[in-house]
Amino acid sequence: MSLPTGATVVGITCTDGAVIATDSLISWGTTVLTEKGIKAFKLTDTIVLASAGLTSDYQMLVNRLRAQITLYELHQKKSISVKTLSKIVANTLYGRRMSPLYVQTVIVGVDDSGPSLYTLDMGGSLIPDKYTAAGTGTQTAYGVLETEFTSTLTVKEAEEIAIKAVKAGIARDVQSGGAIRIMSVTKDGVTEREVSQ
Repeated sequence: MSLPTGATVVGITCTDGAVIATDSLISWGTTVLTEKGIKAFKLTDTIVLASAGLTSDYQMLVNRLRAQITLYELHQKKSISVKTLSKIVANTLYGRRMSPLYVQTVIVGVDDSGPSLYTLDMGGSLIPDKYTAAGTGTQTAYGVLETEFTSTLTVKEAEEIAIKAVKAGIARDVQSGGAIRIMSVTKDGVTEREVSQ
């Protein structure tokens, strides 16, 4: 997907959780707007969404989702699952397909079913996977993921692979850059850290 703003977003599931890593460069075409952009968001205590694409579009999507999560949990009297939230996002994007939100979205989390990861394009396709990459740095990041992913990874190991994959994206994609932000999700919650280049 060719967008006027770039990103490298990586998601990995692990035996004990899931990890998302993003770059922090916000650009518009050939102009750098900031190197301190936020592309990953904690939606619940155990679910994180990251997005590549237009900043305004994914910020609006996140704000809408936070309200929908609150309404769902009040009505259902239980925490929302990763799959249910991902389906809400898919329905939202599909409903906007004629006037789309320019986003590629990755959702990771941990619930009663264990760790899970979903990738969504701007048309609302909902794709479960073990690892993924999104944004303009996708191809280079996938090279690292396909080489290093195993089904026995721990969160700590997956963090290092995710950092390496985003670094590879930054090295080869002129629209990715800045610091690398990592958000790790386990049954105990979400931790976040930043790695400088």
